Amino acid sequence: MKITLNGIALAALLMAVVLMAYLFAASRTDPSLRIAALVAGTGLVASLASIASTLLTGKDVTAKQASDLPPNSSLSTTTTVNTTTPEVKP
Repeated sequence: MKITLNGIALAALLMAVVLMAYLFAASRTDPSLRIAALVAGTGLVASLASIASTLLTGKDVTAKQASDLPPNSSLSTTTTVNTTTPEVKP
């Protein structure tokens, strides 16, 4: 069996879902443990999901990119805002 990047990404996403389901199921009876488990699990699941998305897209989607435009292209936008205020009467 050949291991591919898509397979690794799928495994990471499945691990994230299974981990969160386990944490939720294991901490159902104790409210204070539920909060702690879900807070800790959220960070782990976010990390696994970002690893999987990076593997699938080929770029780090968690970091701010300079531009998603192709080379030798440009983008220009213009925004005009008109604000009118009433006169102040003394």
